[in-house]
Amino acid sequence: MSNQPELGTAGKIAVALALTAVGGYVDAVGYVALFEVFTANMSGNSVHVGMYLGRQDWPNLLRPLCAIVSYIVGMTLTRIAVQIAGRRGVKRIASFTLAVEALLLALFACATPAMHLGQIVDLHSPIYFTLVALLAFAMGVQTATLTHIGALTIYTTFVTGTLTKLTESFTRALFWSYDQLRELKRISHVVRLAPKQRDVREGAMLASTWTCYVAGAAIGIVVKQRWELRALYLPVAVLMVFIVVDQFRPIDVEEERHQTG
Repeated sequence: MSNQPELGTAGKIAVALALTAVGGYVDAVGYVALFEVFTANMSGNSVHVGMYLGRQDWPNLLRPLCAIVSYIVGMTLTRIAVQIAGRRGVKRIASFTLAVEALLLALFACATPAMHLGQIVDLHSPIYFTLVALLAFAMGVQTATLTHIGALTIYTTFVTGTLTKLTESFTRALFWSYDQLRELKRISHVVRLAPKQRDVREGAMLASTWTCYVAGAAIGIVVKQRWELRALYLPVAVLMVFIVVDQFRPIDVEEERHQTG
């Protein structure tokens, strides 16, 4: 299988969008079950850390802090694995990282903590912090698995940067159109067309990313209301599909070259 062609740009975009939906799904399920702790959105957790610091609420401070540390560790270890794989010419590193993520989500899904109204009852027990760490580590792994599609950087577990880049692309396209209307120079039309098209394509991709994240969160809440923690078996199934895809059409090759070239 070493000669199998790598997954093309269109395929990587599809995987990135699906993973973004998984990120929103997991973050929403975790936020409800873990009582207002994000497992992918570290900006929100950082605000909570600051709030608990201001209140000197040390027991609750540990909850978002645990998520932040676990997320960073998961992302760091995954980046190390991807770098090593790139240096050694390993093309199917995504199979390994996505398998780790799937395992962590499955462990969370099969947990049986005491729950009330969809939330874990004891927010300071070892099992609670273990579950926080499992989900946050898994989201760190996913974030670092696929971040580059050509020249575009995509993060599949949070969308703050996505909205920022979307605004930048929209603004560039807007000013390009304004300049075209003012200058009306036919000779420059061909030369100036490419940046606009690139910004439009990137803007569409970024808007789709945000939409998938929101849709994933909505689906996650609907499924959780029926299945509780077992709702995470659904993203596990999605990840297993991508692991199979990676065996036939390596997903992460472009990123490895980007990082090592």
